[in-house]
Formats: sequence, structure tokens, C-alpha cells
Amino acid sequence: MKESPFEIRGILEGYYGVYYTVPERNDLIRFAGEHGYNVYVYGPKNDRHHRIGWREQYPEEVMDAFGETVRISGEAGVTFCYALSFGISAVYSSQEDLEAIQAKLKAFHNRGVRCFSVFLDDISHSFHGESDHAAYRTYAHAHVDVCNRLYDWLQALDPSTTLAICPTDYHGGPPFSEYVHTLGQGLRADIDVYYTGRKVCSPEITTADAEAFGEAVGRKPLIWDNYPVNDLAMRSELHIGPIRGRDGALHRAVKGVTLNPMNEAEASKVAILTYADYFRDPENYQPGRSWEKALRAIGGPDSLNALRVFADNAAYSYLDATISRPLEQSTTRAVADLRSGVAASRSEAVQALGQYLGLVDDSCYHLQYRMSNVALRADILPWIVCLESWVWKGRQALRVLEMMEEGCPYDPPLHQMEEYLAVAQNQDKRTYGSVLLPLAEYVRQQAELTTRVGAPVDKVKDQLP
Repeated sequence: MKESPFEIRGILEGYYGVYYTVPERNDLIRFAGEHGYNVYVYGPKNDRHHRIGWREQYPEEVMDAFGETVRISGEAGVTFCYALSFGISAVYSSQEDLEAIQAKLKAFHNRGVRCFSVFLDDISHSFHGESDHAAYRTYAHAHVDVCNRLYDWLQALDPSTTLAICPTDYHGGPPFSEYVHTLGQGLRADIDVYYTGRKVCSPEITTADAEAFGEAVGRKPLIWDNYPVNDLAMRSELHIGPIRGRDGALHRAVKGVTLNPMNEAEASKVAILTYADYFRDPENYQPGRSWEKALRAIGGPDSLNALRVFADNAAYSYLDATISRPLEQSTTRAVADLRSGVAASRSEAVQALGQYLGLVDDSCYHLQYRMSNVALRADILPWIVCLESWVWKGRQALRVLEMMEEGCPYDPPLHQMEEYLAVAQNQDKRTYGSVLLPLAEYVRQQAELTTRVGAPVDKVKDQLP
């Protein structure tokens, strides 16, 4: 990567749910290094030793694996950062808990780690021990005290060691909470602080918001970007679109950016590559062009067209909410024609929808059975199956209309349409295939009216809603 205006360009493994295997993580770190990233932060919420069981040391064989990851990170030019999330149960005034934190970090220091983070996010603003009420004026003062003591201890171990914290109030807009201002006034100047923007998952992250948070917290923030992460309520979504909505001048207000990937490591590489383009030249970044390059690089040239067609109709996220999808456009035009009284066989919009459904179907087939990147296939397969079910439902719906116009029995394709619809609606993944529902509703109305009147479809058009 040519020189980037962002000092820190990182990946932050900080999601909920099944976290990466060691090979997946090591591969992602190598990939990150190849594309200009310089930090990898380890802090998946479901790692019990990171969060729920933070007081417990990792088994020796796990630490050996971490040691290998640290070595690979160094070879890739990526700083490995270990994060600990002790706020879920720690008593901040407890010397015993402080020593447990130090012992945990010291084990990683012994393996060569010099970059650490403390995650105090997603916890309540309350103390876990009565002694904290006597020791600290506020919850924020407890965080200041513990983080400062940890930083001083790390500096005594090695002056090159760094510390960053994700505060409990890590998003929002000015004037920000008293908690944030207390951190700004009390934290050591060299402790970095994460900020996700106005929301936990921010459609836009602006220079103005970053500057305002920086002023409140007394330093340029580190952006924790919750894209392309798809955990918790977003688990049904595939965030395979490009990064959007990040200010071209953001680098002037922040120390760096770390992005939180999806649970699907290989599929996350698409967004990671687009972010790499943004890092290179944020003011001239073009999401569409960057996305095309990323799809080609990750899916392979032979799968580019199929992957693009699939992603056009499956990339579902809070960044994509305002983007009209080809399947949605085609379905809307076709249903409008049908409801206006145009026969399916004479409607260009209906014929175009049929052709596009065939294209999506072929693309899903290619990705399932002919794409060379088997890791990507495994990651996106549930969404392929979901979209494919919707497409088969749509094709059977058009088949029903065709047979109705020909005066042929249409019960078999109508039954298949309903079966595919049931399969699609029972999937736990979300795609834009659901835009085909109005077509199914129209076909049902056609079938019910034709049965009731007992006349060919072109004889009862005027009775349809």
C-alpha cells in the first residue's frame, strides 16, 4: 500500500458468536498484511477466557497457538493486539482482580505481544463490589483508575507497550456523556479510546462527529467500525457489500480505523479489500469500482459475474438500505404490468423478470458447484440456498401465469411455487429474494379467481384487484 493518511489500519475481531479457528485467523492476518493493514486486535466476545472467564489463564496449547499467530503477524507486518474484557464482573478496587488482569496480559507479553486493549463495552454502568462504591466517585473514575494503573504497569514492563480502551459509552453525538468527559480528563494521554460513531452500527462516520468525540475524550479517537460485522440481530444478513459512508477527510480527526469483520472470515475479505482502497485514498474512494475489484480478487475472475449477480441481491446491511436491487426493480415493474391488465406473455417487464430470474438461478448454481474459492462458498452457501429458493418460487409463479394463459392445468407449478415459498420463508438468512412476494400474491389471486369464475385468465382480468 502506498502511504496512507491513517496511522492505524486494523481488523478488530470483536464480534459475538462462533469466532475464527486459528488457521482462519492466521490466513486473515496474512491477507491483511498483504493489503496494507498494520494491526490485528483479538477480542471475540465468545472466547470465554477473553470475557466470561477472563480471570482464567488460557491452556498452554492455546497460548502456543497464540505465539504462532504473533510470529505470523510479525512476518506479515501486522501488530497483534490482545484485548481483555474484564468489566463484566471485575471489582475495580480489588487488588486481587488487578493482579489477575496483569497476569493475563503478562502471559501474552511473554509471547511477544506489546499491544493491548481493554474492552469495557456492552456492560452495565454499575459496580460489582461494595468496595467500589467507597473507592470511586463514579463508574467513570473506576475505569480511569484501573486503566491508568494497567498502563503504568505495562510501561514498566516495556516502554514500547501500548494500551487502548473501548469505553462503556462508545457511540453517540455531542455533547456526549459525563462518563466520556471524565475519561478525557483522567486517562493517561497515550491511552487510545475507541469510538463507533453516532450509533453502534453507523451508516455514516463523519469528520465532525469524530472531532467532537475527540474533543470530549481529550485525544483523537480510534474508530471501531462495526462493518462488515453481522452478529446478534444481524446474524441473518450477509455484509458483502463495499464500505460506504465514511468521510473522505476522516483521517484528519482520528488516529486510525479498525473494522469488525463478520463471523465468516473469507466473505469478510470483500469489505476488507474495499476498506483497503479507502485507506489508500479516502478522498477519492469509489465504492462501486472498489467492490468490483474485491469481488474479482476474492471470488476469482471465472466467478466474478456470478458473484456480482448474487451479491447484488444478497448484500443486505444497514449500509445498503437505500440501494435499489435489480431483482426488486424487475419484480416491481412486472407486477405493475400484471396488475394494470397486461398479459404475462405480452409484458416486456414480465419477460425481463423471467430472464433475470434465470440469470440469478445460474449464478447461484455456479457459486455452489463451480467456484474455486471453496472457503468463500462455505461462508456464503446459506445465503445462496436462501436466494435460490426465492428464485425457484418466482420462476414457478411465472410458469403458473404462462399455463393459465394457455388454458392448461396449472396446479403442479402452483403447488411447487407454494413449496418453494415455504422453504424460502423458513430460511434463517435474509436476502432481497423476498421482493418476489407481491408476485406470489398476484398469482394466488389469479388462481383463486380463475377457480371461482371458471374462465380462462384473459376472460377475468377485469375482475382482478
